[in-house]
Amino acid sequence: MHVVIDTRFLVEHYYSDSDEIKRKTTSKLRELIRRREGILPTIVISEVVRVTCERRGVEEAKLRYFSLIRSGLQIRNLDSEIAEQAGLLKCRYRNIPMGDCIIAAIALREKASILSDDPHFSLIRNIRCTWI
Repeated sequence: MHVVIDTRFLVEHYYSDSDEIKRKTTSKLRELIRRREGILPTIVISEVVRVTCERRGVEEAKLRYFSLIRSGLQIRNLDSEIAEQAGLLKCRYRNIPMGDCIIAAIALREKASILSDDPHFSLIRNIRCTWI
């Protein structure tokens, strides 16, 4: 089954103070790449680059970008169909950020779960979430 990776998962992966969390996230990423089940939305790439830039600077943000692009995860762009679905989700779920609506729209199209502990996703009908 395909899994859409949320920003929160990658932030935990890169910045958690817990060695146990880092071990689990590393294992999960390797499994998703090996099975060709991991989907990485471009909005998540943007958010990870921003967080990395704020915490570690521009150079590390650029390295993180190239690392994600070459990771073996399947990149999903914001195309017109996803944009429409995300807009409709945002209209229905007004308190959910647009980025999360884009991620949810990708998960719905791919019939995938979302790898996140973000409570926003539990509010969206037909969305399944998993965590490490």
